[in-house]
This record gives sequence, structure tokens and C-alpha cells, in this order.
Amino acid sequence: MSLPALIAVLLGAALTAYGTLAGADFGAGILDLLAPRRPTERQSIAAAIGPVWEANHVWLIFSITILFSAFPAAFSALGTALLAPLTVALLAIVVRSVTLALRGASGTTARSHMLLSRLFGAASLVAPFAFGVAAGGIAEASSSSRHGIAHVPHVPWFGPFALLIGGLAVALCTHLASSFVAAGLVRAGEPRRAEPFRRRGLQSGACLLVLALAGPLIAAGPAVWHGLIGPALPLVVAGLGAQTVALAALARRRYPLARGAGLVAAGMVLWGWFVIQAPRLIGPRLTIHGSAAPHTALAAIAISSGVVLLLVLPAMYLLFALFARPELEVTE
Repeated sequence: MSLPALIAVLLGAALTAYGTLAGADFGAGILDLLAPRRPTERQSIAAAIGPVWEANHVWLIFSITILFSAFPAAFSALGTALLAPLTVALLAIVVRSVTLALRGASGTTARSHMLLSRLFGAASLVAPFAFGVAAGGIAEASSSSRHGIAHVPHVPWFGPFALLIGGLAVALCTHLASSFVAAGLVRAGEPRRAEPFRRRGLQSGACLLVLALAGPLIAAGPAVWHGLIGPALPLVVAGLGAQTVALAALARRRYPLARGAGLVAAGMVLWGWFVIQAPRLIGPRLTIHGSAAPHTALAAIAISSGVVLLLVLPAMYLLFALFARPELEVTE
């Protein structure tokens, strides 16, 4: 495996970590939005996921750093072609963090608390939708056979396929969060409080399956379709199978299995996207090797990324281990 390809795999792994772990964080905000007048549910969400839901943005920073350093031409084109949806996503992340902090501050009135909660939930929904439409647009642009002469490819992030992928991202985040919260509540000895999240997990999981099956049917252009039924077919089948297992496990209240299968399904969705457009990063011209930095720079990036992972992975494991069994202080 060449050095650019190795770094591209590392970038894919970082994006997978962000998509699954931060996806559950975004989904928790969506669940919070769906429970405007259910304080016990909101407190359950905060107790199960709240202590770690901002830490997962480290994977987004790691991914941006790798893309900027190792593939500068692709980073430039990505920032130009997808300025609108990526700006919306980043603003939503900021709004989400600010409202979460203000909501937990002492002295917040009931009216302010409700307004901040709605802003927090809306931002949690907008961020994955914006990331989803960007991913769908990149898949279409990277699968196009029209090379052209422009250095900045046209990315149809507002097309039907991209919008469907945005909806799929929202459903996926909601399903992941439902499984995480339900599993956390059962582990904490509160199986009765897990029931609303089990129902939402079943609903969002079924919606996810429908959108995943509809994706190939409305894919613009034969390239995306051939990618889905060609190189990415094993991942597509594995993802659909894992999502089916997750739904069956939720129906039977086997929450650890549902959570694990949901994470596998999310990972398969992301790696299916990577395989569809490989070796292109964005558009038909900017490939992994064609847009890579010089070899010496790539070697330094690979070494520094390994050092960062050696530092970050134990810290993240410790963080999750410390908050694996949150103390619930909820009242009826």
C-alpha cells in the first residue's frame, strides 16, 4: 500500500470514529428535541451520553488536519465547492455547544431553558443533515465521468440524492443515540425508562432502512449505482444486515447487541461511501495520489498521526470507561 493510500485509510478511520461516536451525540440532541415536555427523558439523555458528547469532536479536528496537510488540493476544492453546507454544519456545532453550556448554567429560567433546549435540538439535527448532503454531493461528483478543466469540481449537494443522504444521516444519528441511551438506562437499572428510547430506535431504524434502500433508486447517474452494486456491494449487504440485526435486537430488548449492530451499520455506510468514490477524493480529477503532498510531508504526517493516536486513544478509552455507568438522578 502506498503512503498516500495509507493516509487516506487513516482519514477514513478518523471519519468513521467521528460519524459513529459524534453521530450518537447529534442523535441525543435530536432525541432531546423530540422530548420538549418530558424532563425525565431529557435527564436520562444527559446522564447516559452527556458527559462525553463534546469530546468526540476531536475526531473531526483530526480528520480536517489530515486532509489539510496530506491532500491540500482536495482540501481547497472541498472548502470551495461545499462552503455553504460545511459552514452551516460548523455553525450548528457551535450553537449546539453554546446552548448546551448555557442550559446547564445556574439561574436559567424555565422559559430560557426551553428556548435553549430547542436551539440545542435543532442544531443537533441540522449538523448531521448538512454533513450528509455534503457526503451525498461528493459521492455524485466523484463518480462523475466528466473530467472537465475546472480545478474546483461542481458538487451537487442540493440534489435529490444528496438530500436523501442528509435524511439518512439524521435517521442514523437518531437510531444510534436511541440504542446508546436505552443501553445506558438498562445498565443503570432503569429498564422502564428505556422504553421510549427503544420505540424511537425502532422508528428511526426502520426509517434508516427505507432511506438506505431508496438511495440506489434515485442515485443521479449510473456511476453511483454501479459503485453500490459493484465494489461497495459487500459493505452495502453487511450494513443492511447489521441494521436488520439492530432492529431485531431492539424489538427483543437486547440493547448491547442493538448498540453494537448499529455501530457496525453506521461504519458500513461510511466505508461504502469511501469505496464508491475511491481513489477520488472530490470530483473526477482530485485523486488520492494526484492531490497528495510531497513524500517527505506525507511521511511526517504519518508519523505524527501515529503519535497522536497513541495519546488520544487511551485518553478516549479512559473517558468512556469513567462514564460507562452514569449515576441517574431522575424523578417522575
